[in-house]
Amino acid sequence: MSQTDPNQNDAKATNPSQDEQLDREVADALEGKSVEELMNDAPAPPAAGDASAGDAESPAEPPRIEMELKRGRITAIRDDDVFVDLTGIDAKHQGVVPLTQFERPPRLGSIMDFVVERIDEKEGVVHLSREGAVTRGTWDTLTRGAIIEARCTGTNKGGLELEMVGGIRAFMPASQADLHHIDNLETFVGQKLHAIVHEIDRKGRKVIISRRAFLEKDRAAKRIKLMAELEVGQTREGKVSSVVEYGCFVDLGGVDGLVHVSDLSYTHVNKPADVVKVGQDVTVKVLKIDKEKDRISLGLKQVAPDPWGGVGERLKPGSQVSGRVLRTADFGVFIEVEPGIEGLLPASEMSWKRHAKPSDLVKPDEVLRLAVLAVDPAKRRLTLSLKQSQGDPWVGASHTFARNTVVEATVLSTTEFGAFMELTPGVEGLVHISELADRRVNTVEDVVKPGEKHQVRVLEVDEDNRRIRLSIKAVKEPLPEAAPAAKASDDKKPAAAPAKAGKPKANPNLKGGIAHASLGTGLGQLKL
Repeated sequence: MSQTDPNQNDAKATNPSQDEQLDREVADALEGKSVEELMNDAPAPPAAGDASAGDAESPAEPPRIEMELKRGRITAIRDDDVFVDLTGIDAKHQGVVPLTQFERPPRLGSIMDFVVERIDEKEGVVHLSREGAVTRGTWDTLTRGAIIEARCTGTNKGGLELEMVGGIRAFMPASQADLHHIDNLETFVGQKLHAIVHEIDRKGRKVIISRRAFLEKDRAAKRIKLMAELEVGQTREGKVSSVVEYGCFVDLGGVDGLVHVSDLSYTHVNKPADVVKVGQDVTVKVLKIDKEKDRISLGLKQVAPDPWGGVGERLKPGSQVSGRVLRTADFGVFIEVEPGIEGLLPASEMSWKRHAKPSDLVKPDEVLRLAVLAVDPAKRRLTLSLKQSQGDPWVGASHTFARNTVVEATVLSTTEFGAFMELTPGVEGLVHISELADRRVNTVEDVVKPGEKHQVRVLEVDEDNRRIRLSIKAVKEPLPEAAPAAKASDDKKPAAAPAKAGKPKANPNLKGGIAHASLGTGLGQLKL
């Protein structure tokens, strides 16, 4: 309905490779038929005044004046409507055109050209359009590569049927309707579409047009303008154009930018499709622009408040928090303590016991009580501990497992030099190979095997260094008797042997001999 570039010559609207591709797609859409044959497959409404059209008894259809150009005078503007008195139209019909089709509100009394879209006999209103009346395409001015406007009147097997100003019929292959594949072409019926003329059949008075070529050209123009305006740190409105495994692409209005999955949300994202949908309007932040590679990095989470703000005040080392298990790895477990705040529970901080895998201890979505070990808001790091929140089993171990006591222990593992045994969860001791039996032992597993329970005697406890020496062979040995408590320093001396019968007792006042002499005592001090 409008031809915005009437001075353009017959140069191709696209480059040769795009033109060749369009030729192939047109040929595929026609399937060996001519444009006329394909468009005539669907019954067209009979022309006005055609006596042979329709049933003889059917009432005559009203004259088709849609798409006709008419001149009119602006009489009033009310709300969003502009009222027009048309020439050549019954005075009882009032013309109405949307105010949005004017660059500025028109002056009352001014005369302009309009396109008649339809007549509502019941309401007595003629619906007009200013679009298309500004630069009307005709056969004389229509050129290949020109941008035109046409109304979609129907669909066929190959694509869309359209009508331009002056009753010019046009055909658009389905592949040229949009930048992306359209499943239901019926959605275009009744719409006015901008397109580029690809081929003109003046003899058959038919035109092949491409909306995709127009969108690509329009998008390229917008891209140049947008790239000149785009800066890192800007906040932009866009629409999600596609969702992929590693994120989503957002159309900023001629330029697509990538929002990586890590920039979709402050919380962990398993699937980008769980966060955004195609066609969704979003607000994003420009993170990086690489003009050489023609890439734009965008962030969705960056426009939301940062949950790490003030985390150092809320979470302090030594404090207790509750967290939900997100996922496990060989080196530890990722825990969510607040929305957007994730911490790492290292495998070494999961239990005082030794375990092969973190997944043996916790499962996803399990809620745990944890101790905060370290917080680094600048690096967004939070280190947690499960075992620290449960208390250290080594505290008081020297009293719980006193020396010489006999307890039951479980064999955890064996080595060439002995066996490690668990006395209680988190407390382990070593039985050296020499303490396994009262006979010579060639290999440790000749006596004990992992998983077995044995009675052991505690030989030594080093609570500070978390070491306990154990013995299996000493279990059968009797407990050594405790020495009597000393009353005085002299009591520590060996007692004198009892005197034999018939011999007089030694005088206690006489002190002699080396055993009772002090070093450095002279003979003159001895009493004879």
